[in-house]
Amino acid sequence: MFATTMRHGRFHGRSEGARLLAERALAYLPEAAGQSILDLGCGTGDLAVALKRDRPDSRVTGIDFSLANVEAARARTDAILFHFGDYLHWQGGPFAMIVADSVLHLIEGPFDAVASKIAGDLAQNGLLVATVPDNCLQNRLLMLARRLYRLTPPVTDSLVVRLAMLLHPGLSREVLTDRMPYMRNLPRLFGAREQSVFARMGLHLEHAEPLANPSLAKPRHCLMVWRRGPVAV
Repeated sequence: MFATTMRHGRFHGRSEGARLLAERALAYLPEAAGQSILDLGCGTGDLAVALKRDRPDSRVTGIDFSLANVEAARARTDAILFHFGDYLHWQGGPFAMIVADSVLHLIEGPFDAVASKIAGDLAQNGLLVATVPDNCLQNRLLMLARRLYRLTPPVTDSLVVRLAMLLHPGLSREVLTDRMPYMRNLPRLFGAREQSVFARMGLHLEHAEPLANPSLAKPRHCLMVWRRGPVAV
């Protein structure tokens, strides 16, 4: 298991975060040549590149619903196969490991369908490593605040960006503006119901640990590891 908790939220930065998550995820994966790994919600490829760098003999695949992200990822390397599309309708796998960094709670659609798709894309004894917001009191209160924020006019976003620039002087206006849509987003929180659905699909929780939160505006996340085993009856 992992001995330390990631500092300052998921990580210090996007590339540094990808490197650390890759290290933590691969610690669970046997060192055998040809292991197949999926970066679910790969963005511009930071995590996929880190996974491939740490396990150069593995077959790494990435998928994202943003064409711009996928094109940027493809421009970085031809050693990884990047796909553009809706994961729930994509045909891939099976994989020895699926890694999803702050993605699972954003996939739209019935959660049963999400869990079934992931289980179907994992080989027997395959691993799902994900960072997800847990169903804690802090996150439930945050979702309530976001519901109220969704009632405010769009002009409120510009005021929040100005405030955020004062609180986070190291971040540019462009970066903060890009994050504003998430303030109106209501992500799925992972609790007992979600774990029960995963278990029914044969995804059994092996490890969970809380991650430090860099901002009160961001849901608190946990690092969780599931293994595909027998389907619950």
